[in-house]
Amino acid sequence: MITEEEEMYLNRPYGGLFGNTVIASVVEELVADPTMDYRPKYLEEITGKSQRSIYTALKTLTKLELIENVGDVQAPIYHVKVESKKFIALSFLAYAMLDDREGSDCMDLAVREYYNEVLRERDEPQAMATMSYYKIHASTSDREMFKMSAASA
Repeated sequence: MITEEEEMYLNRPYGGLFGNTVIASVVEELVADPTMDYRPKYLEEITGKSQRSIYTALKTLTKLELIENVGDVQAPIYHVKVESKKFIALSFLAYAMLDDREGSDCMDLAVREYYNEVLRERDEPQAMATMSYYKIHASTSDREMFKMSAASA
């Protein structure tokens, strides 16, 4: 049996952190399943919010480039822009909420995966080049200080 508190967190990545506003409700739905096609009518039904408020929230989220309309004006269908840093940050926050509540390591795993899949290729060559430059251009005393600080770390 699910407790009332546990029920609050089901399909609510932020567990009410942002209140019960329309845009918060829509964002929670989007983050809960970012691969889904979202139609305004579905969001009205799932959130219990009015048609007008859902369209306003979708317009705002589109301007913020968190979602995009892949349908047309008459029959909009929205997709989450999963490559958006805003979406990635919201996902990390959802994992952090889960970790704090459950004592898990979901956020750490997600950050590590993001680093390995996105940042490593971009950042490690620069780190290696910087290290090589330092080795070539540093004075002997700088190298000794570097070795001592690395050994104490």
